[in-house]
Parts: sequence; C-alpha cells; structure tokens
Amino acid sequence: MSILIIGSEGFIGSNLVNYFKAQHKKVICADIKAIQRNDYYQINPADPNYDELFSHHNFSICINASGSANVKFSFEQPKLDFDSNTLIVFKLLNAIKNHQPNCKFLNLSSAAVYGNFSSEPLEENIHCNPVSPYGFHKWYAELICKEYHVLFNLKTISVRLFSVYGEGQEKLLFWDMWQKYVANKNNIELFGSGNEARDFLHIEDVAKAIDIVITKENFNGAAINIASGNITPIKEAASIFYSLLHTQDAQYSFTHHAKKGDPDILAADISKLKQLGFTPTFNLQEGLSKYMQWLEEKK
Repeated sequence: MSILIIGSEGFIGSNLVNYFKAQHKKVICADIKAIQRNDYYQINPADPNYDELFSHHNFSICINASGSANVKFSFEQPKLDFDSNTLIVFKLLNAIKNHQPNCKFLNLSSAAVYGNFSSEPLEENIHCNPVSPYGFHKWYAELICKEYHVLFNLKTISVRLFSVYGEGQEKLLFWDMWQKYVANKNNIELFGSGNEARDFLHIEDVAKAIDIVITKENFNGAAINIASGNITPIKEAASIFYSLLHTQDAQYSFTHHAKKGDPDILAADISKLKQLGFTPTFNLQEGLSKYMQWLEEKK
C-alpha cells in the first residue's frame, strides 16, 4: 500500500506519517515546507499543482491532513480558511479524478460541522448546523467528497475528528494551559466556565482509528466520527492536566467568557467506529501523561 499524506509536516499529519511508517507502509509526504527528502513532495501554496503529483506517482490512498484548524482565524480571514479547508479538497479530488480514479481519498473533517448541540451524543446522520466559518468550510469539504463519490464514482470518506491532543501539538486547549502555566503559574486564566465538555482522543488513537477506517470502511462519500465516546468537562480536564505537574502551586480560574464559535458541548456517538473494531488505548489521564512528558522534554 502506498499512502500519500497531504499536510505531512503538521501535528496530525506528522503523527500519521510516523504511525504508518512504523507499520512498514510506503508513505509519501507532501506539504508546503522546503524539505529535501526522497519521500517528500513540496507543494507551492501560491499555485499548488496536484495534477503533477498524481500524474507522476501512484497511490493507494490519499489522506488530506492539511488546512487550518483555527476557529478565530476563520472569522478574521474566512476566504483564507475556505481556501485551506475547502478549495484544496476540490483540487485534490479533481486531480485524482483526472489521473488516478482508483486512489481512495480520506479527508480529515471536524466535529465543528455539528455546531452547538446539547449533550446528546452526536450521530453522523444528524443535520449539521455549524456556528463558525471553519465549521461551514469543513462541511462544504465533506459535501465535495460526497459529490465526487456520487457523480464520479471516486472512493471518498470524511472522518470527523473531535478534540485531538498529544505529542507535537502546539495549539489548542492543553498547549494553552501549558503556556499560561509557564508564563505565570500563580494566575492562570482559562476561557469559559469550565462546564463546557469535550470528547478528547490522543493522537495515537486517532492514527489507530484512521487505520481501521482505511482497512474496513466503505469509501462511499459518507462521514464517520473519530472520538473516544466519553466526554470530559473542561474543569475536570484542567484538574487532571495540572495535577500531572506534581506541583501544588498552579493557580487557575475560568474567565466565564466563551470564545466566539466554540460550542458548549461536543459529545460523539462512535457506534459506527466501534462496529469496525475500534477501542481507545488511552484514557485522558494516560494520554495527558504522555503529552506532559513531551512538553517537559521540549522546555
């Protein structure tokens, strides 16, 4: 199996590269960074030529792990967010259609497509109601995947990632908690009330779930949730995180001001993923212990 990973140098992409290489799969990397390596293809961000990529190489599957994952940025720069999360999917699928119609396509989507629902576990077949440009753009990308399956018979699937964390991540909740601790451990202010809840999944479990989807799922243009199936209030996640510092001097509080576009609760129904044979390896404390070790080594 030959796997092309678009966005190979990012947090999720680089972890997928390491995971599949450890399984002795042939992995071709592609990103915008200037890197000289035999297994690497540099993409020109100003004028990406995916036709050249797919006309010169053969792939069993293309995983799109590129794009922006910043809700705030999507409000500030909606066009740039659209280009990086939606337009790229159209360009990739069009190149696959023109040159390698048998290549499977797996697109990394987001739980942001659901919007701000209640605490009920979110099933893949409910109507999406995004509350941010980022959520809309990820949803549009899913529809393009379905379009190319229905109209052009390409094998596509979207995986809706919930709250991914782990080694290599330098943004979002736990990275923010760490940065604020380092800056001033006696006055850590965290967004929200602490009662917001998320379904956290360690990056190694994300890679494991994606591998299972590739192996067992039908690429029929549908979407599938990738999560742990358990939700954790942010205040509980913060308590676990700071307790792992083995220090009693981390003083934190919640601002009670929510970020624009952030849902209160995101709870995943992972029945479909479980039916494929997925069970998480790490609970939140175990996963955060691994992440904390990486943070300490990075200091």
